[in-house]
Amino acid sequence: MKSKRKRLRTLEDIQQLRNNLSGLLGNKKSGDAKGNYVSFEVRDNNHLLAQIISLLEVCVFALDGEGMMMSPANRNASKEDSVTQVLELVLSILPDSQMYFMDKLDERLLELEDK
Repeated sequence: MKSKRKRLRTLEDIQQLRNNLSGLLGNKKSGDAKGNYVSFEVRDNNHLLAQIISLLEVCVFALDGEGMMMSPANRNASKEDSVTQVLELVLSILPDSQMYFMDKLDERLLELEDK
């Protein structure tokens, strides 16, 4: 009976974590009135990871490449400045809320396995 209660409590804790999840794949409750936001859709975590990887690859190619990857309209921008902006974008879309949720989920499930 105690084991059943422990499992139920663990499931309730997981549900509470899920309810508080915010970020790209989380609840849309998180909004900050201090700024403007742009959003894009991802199918799942794998799709989000693929998007982040692509952005990082573009940065590597831009910094590693010999040729100029700049639009003629942006002659005043350096590739370093452009890469910095892309890296800032990557940082802003990292799924930290989802990663936190998965870590806590693993912790709770491991506690159940250990008992």
